[in-house]
Parts: sequence; C-alpha cells; structure tokens
Amino acid sequence: MSGDEPFVEIDLASVTDQIISVPTQDKFITQMVGAMEYFFSDKDNSFRADFPNKTESTNFPFKGFILQGPPGSGKTEAVIEAGRKLRNQLGAESGIGVRLLHVNSSNINRSRVGEMETRLQRVFLASKSNSDSNSRTIILFDDIETLLPKRDADSQEWSRSLNGVFFHELDNLITTKTMVIATTNLPEMVDPAVRSRLALRDAPAPTPNEMKEVAKTALPIRGVKGMTQNELLELTAKAIDKHLAEGEPPSFRLARQTAIETLLSIVAGWSKEDN
Repeated sequence: MSGDEPFVEIDLASVTDQIISVPTQDKFITQMVGAMEYFFSDKDNSFRADFPNKTESTNFPFKGFILQGPPGSGKTEAVIEAGRKLRNQLGAESGIGVRLLHVNSSNINRSRVGEMETRLQRVFLASKSNSDSNSRTIILFDDIETLLPKRDADSQEWSRSLNGVFFHELDNLITTKTMVIATTNLPEMVDPAVRSRLALRDAPAPTPNEMKEVAKTALPIRGVKGMTQNELLELTAKAIDKHLAEGEPPSFRLARQTAIETLLSIVAGWSKEDN
C-alpha cells in the first residue's frame, strides 16, 4: 500500500491492547462479532446457509452498521477489537481471512473536487482486491458525518457527487464478502440515505465503575510522590464523579484524561484549576 492511499489496512494479526476489557463494551463487541460472523461465515446458521441464492448477490439491503456515541466512547477501538476476534474465530473454524481497512474522512476530504470521488472509489476497489472465497473485508469509516453530511438545498456540488459515489459503491457490495462500519458522534448530521443503508447501533457508554477501572490503567503501578496507585485512583474517582455530576458524558477518554490530570496535579502541582 502506498503512503498516498486514503485508508490504512490494520494488521489484525498484531493488534493488541486496543481496549480495556469491561463488561459493557465486551457485550457490545460480542454482538458485533456475532453479526459479522453471520454474514461472513460459511457454516450452518449463517447468511450463506439461510439465503443460498443470495450468496454472491449485491441485492440485499443490509450493508453494515453506523455506530453512534459521544467522543471517546471507544467506537473505533471496539470495531478493531471485533475484527481481531472475528479473524481469529473464522480463521480457526474455516480458514477464512479477515481484513480491516480504516478510512479517516480527512484523507479523502483534503483532496480537490474530482479527486475526492476517485479516492473514495479506491477504498472500495481495495476492499475487492482480495475478495476470494476465503477472504472477508471490513471497511471502517470514522466520523462519517464529515465525509457524507446531510444534503439540503444549500449542499455543495462536491458533497452531492461524493454521496453519489458512496451510495453506488455501497449498493454494489456483496455483503457476504465486504461490510461497512461507520462511526459518528453526530448521527443527526449523517445523510439519511446513509442511515437507510447502514443499521444504526449505539456504542454504549461505560458505567462510572468501569470508567474507574479504565482510569487505573493510566496511573503508575508503583504510585508517585509517596502515594500508592490506589490512593491516586481514589482521587481520580472523585474527579470522575465530579465531571459526571457536571453533566459531562461518560466515556473511556474522560476516564483516562481524568487520571492524567490527577497524576499531573500530584507530580507537578499543576491542575486544571490553575489555568
């Protein structure tokens, strides 16, 4: 893959430590793996078994998912982890390989009009380049609302053209070989035609206790400045509770940020309140 490609192919064989295992996200990932396995597997109780006449057809309305949730809710990491688990599962069961193409919308939007459409087409072309009987591909579009915003009377021509390319390519995907998963923080900004083709699902927020589990991983095991890790975590937990009480949405990112803020306050005496 050249450095100018509008996507990065994630090496699922070497992916580690994408997420901290907590029950809420574990359930979410398990559900995602189950859905992908249904369409990608060649065993009983799969799409191939239930719809044998549509195995190679593009004429099936389901093409993938949109995962909605606030920033820092672990949407991207969850998809990568699901891809890793799916690869291991299908590889062990049937020798099926799984690829994941990660598309950052800015890598397409930064191009000139005309080039954007070509770069988007290259993503879908790459997804089919390895589409033999033992290969499956997941295309992950991060922040889909920035790539395909809702169209209205004031929409720019480039936006309409890019949407048209996306819909054409999406409609021509064979779901048993390729699936699109998009993420968004602003589902109301996503074009309705995208939402009609991709099933909307919530990326669940962590519970306060799960946030504290995640925060602990951002604190030094040996502690600092005479304070143990558990003492640091106690301060972090209070700060997390304060953030949540002030109306900030729970997220994995907030948990880690709060832990780092606590650490900086103890190590350097520099807290957010000093700003």
